[in-house]
Amino acid sequence: MMLLLGGTGLLGGYVVRRLREERMPFRMLTRGSRDWKASSVHGIRQKGIEVIIADALDEEKMEEAAEECTGIINLVGNMPPAPGINLNDLHVGVVQNILSVAKKRKIQRIIQVSCLGASDMSDCDYLSSKHDAEELIRKSGFYWTIFRPSYIFADRFPLLDALMPLIKFRLFMPVIGDGHNSVQPVHAMDVAECIVTSIYDKDTVGQAFDLAGEDVYSIFELMSMARKELGIGGATMNVPSPTAAKAATALTKFLPKNSLSIELLEMLMSNSTTEENALDSYFNIEPAKFKTRLPKILDAVR
Repeated sequence: MMLLLGGTGLLGGYVVRRLREERMPFRMLTRGSRDWKASSVHGIRQKGIEVIIADALDEEKMEEAAEECTGIINLVGNMPPAPGINLNDLHVGVVQNILSVAKKRKIQRIIQVSCLGASDMSDCDYLSSKHDAEELIRKSGFYWTIFRPSYIFADRFPLLDALMPLIKFRLFMPVIGDGHNSVQPVHAMDVAECIVTSIYDKDTVGQAFDLAGEDVYSIFELMSMARKELGIGGATMNVPSPTAAKAATALTKFLPKNSLSIELLEMLMSNSTTEENALDSYFNIEPAKFKTRLPKILDAVR
């Protein structure tokens, strides 16, 4: 029995699908949605999946949810990072709860989803807190596996959604800094396949795997592709970015209120690529191509 945390997100939906296809028993812990109309919990329960509504920061509730479980999969995250979210609680606090509960429940298998670019050298709280969570897992003594995917896409692409105010700005396309920072988008199904495959693969224990798509795009290229697909012309303007805060101040003068966060801008100035892509080298998965799926992704925002 696996306990799945964060299973209602974009990646979570594919992990749930693969767990069911493999007939692996699991239950979900999710805090649900504040908007009950938009919540996917009812549909998940209709599939016969046990869902416990609780915050992953509630150790007591997590311990109850972990009864009879032998492993925990942690997908908890917030991409793009929403204003007002305490990233240290979201990333580090949740992992601290997981490790405490795992010890109490004698759970040994822990699978943690982090992200490419996570580093203690980053000025970005999102990336530095992801790194701190990784370090807790690495030093835990459990049978752990860490996955570090680049930005994840499927029928939608949260990174592109967050960039839409810039991409659809009619007068010109604002680009943070020089726009050369690179990303390597990876499909949610490919990441989910690696996660589920690793559960009973002893060779993945104690390892961290970078996961990425086949193609690398600069932020400028990514935004330009989307803008062209949407039929928007116009020039490009680079917004100087000595710091994300200054860039945000400049951008908010002509963008809708609260359309960008400092954390997102800081993430955009970091690379999310790898030269050690385990998707192919270890899991033998041919990456889904992002470019061919871009038109469908953009259909929802035209």
